[in-house]
Amino acid sequence: MKSKLGIHCGFLACLCFLVGQFFGGVALSILVGYILLKEENEFLRFSALKALVIVLFVSVLNNLIYLLPDFFGLIDSITRIFDADTYFNNIEFISKLNQVLSLCTSIVSFAKEILMLVLALFATKIKTIKLPVIDPVIAKYVIKD
Repeated sequence: MKSKLGIHCGFLACLCFLVGQFFGGVALSILVGYILLKEENEFLRFSALKALVIVLFVSVLNNLIYLLPDFFGLIDSITRIFDADTYFNNIEFISKLNQVLSLCTSIVSFAKEILMLVLALFATKIKTIKLPVIDPVIAKYVIKD
């Protein structure tokens, strides 16, 4: 099966995952927009949306993790207003928290990299890996005939 660009649909789906992995959300959004507007192959449309949802999900997850130190800083500031001594004033705690959160974001990013590369390899064969939360949402709410 070839796309309207003359490229094999599996290769174009693979390209979606690789663009999402190496170039980020903006370039992927442009590619997904083209695919949704112009292409009719269901596998290609599904794969493009899956790549976009994965990139967006990991971005939101990493941003939520990065908000935690700010949240603890807010609690620390509020407690300092009332001259209360809290565990958050401890510099060692904040340092360890930042190390743990940095490890968490590294693990999430590494998992995304592996997942995107595996999905790219599967896409070249017009196959996919079922992701429990993402696939049903795309199938139910986005892919409509």
